[in-house]
Amino acid sequence: MFEIPDVMRMAQAMARHAAARQSVIAENIAQADTPGYRARDLAGFGASYQAARALKATRPAHLDWGTAGAGPGPQVDRAAPSFAPNGNTVSLEREMMRAAETRQSHELALAIYGSARSVLRLALGR
Repeated sequence: MFEIPDVMRMAQAMARHAAARQSVIAENIAQADTPGYRARDLAGFGASYQAARALKATRPAHLDWGTAGAGPGPQVDRAAPSFAPNGNTVSLEREMMRAAETRQSHELALAIYGSARSVLRLALGR
């Protein structure tokens, strides 16, 4: 009967993407000293959101990307800095910058969701 507005659905997807990316960043940081580990990252939210909207599920569990809601899982980061002597590509400085960007994306998603909720409440007269 009632359908979630697209702006709220998009904000939810953006928050899920930020959470999934934060998990990948945390895993990269945890593996910073592991020999041969390659840093990973998720595709940007815009690209993954467009890809997810273009694809249609044909049966249950088809295109089930879990809680990430952001397309396929993490991929090896091809833009990672050169290898460390032990073959690791994790840069803690780079991961900290990504964590800050991801936090900002999550806060933006929550602000959008909150604003849309306020507009809906106003429209309903509550």
